[in-house]
Amino acid sequence: MVVLGRVYKLKKQGIEHCYIGSTYSPHLCIRMCHHRQAHRRKEKDYKGLFDGGDPEMEVLEIIHLDDKEDASRLRAAEEKWYQQTEHCINLRRCHVSKEEKKIQRDKAIKKYHQTPLGKVAMRKAALNQKLKKYNNLIVNDETTKQIKSEIKFLEGLQKQFKEEVSKAGVRSYSSSYKVS
Repeated sequence: MVVLGRVYKLKKQGIEHCYIGSTYSPHLCIRMCHHRQAHRRKEKDYKGLFDGGDPEMEVLEIIHLDDKEDASRLRAAEEKWYQQTEHCINLRRCHVSKEEKKIQRDKAIKKYHQTPLGKVAMRKAALNQKLKKYNNLIVNDETTKQIKSEIKFLEGLQKQFKEEVSKAGVRSYSSSYKVS
């Protein structure tokens, strides 16, 4: 089933800002309705594009997609137009390649490992590996008890850090790969 994907631009005369978007909705008015609703609910700041009525929706590119699962091509086209257009108010990247996602993920993991919670998690993981190795070798019972005791202590620390983060209203260190 062939689906039409459209890359569009929201613009308004007298406003320098614009918004680049994409949709595979068969009717552009449906997508405009979603933008209007987000504006009314103050979920997004359209920088005056919806003041005094709807902005103009200009179709920049039409892409024939095999199905909705082929959306990455549509997102890539949207990203291309976003990069070429000045004064865009888009907050997020339209398309991130697999390589870029891997780089972002690796940066986020590195950042997490530098936090107190990440350091505790790394130490706990190392101890669990050591304990697994000792259990396979049936080594000194006292060493195993020490490792288990430290793991229990680290679990308490993890719980404490997570509660502190939760009370502060900050998103958990591990809940997102997004890196500023």
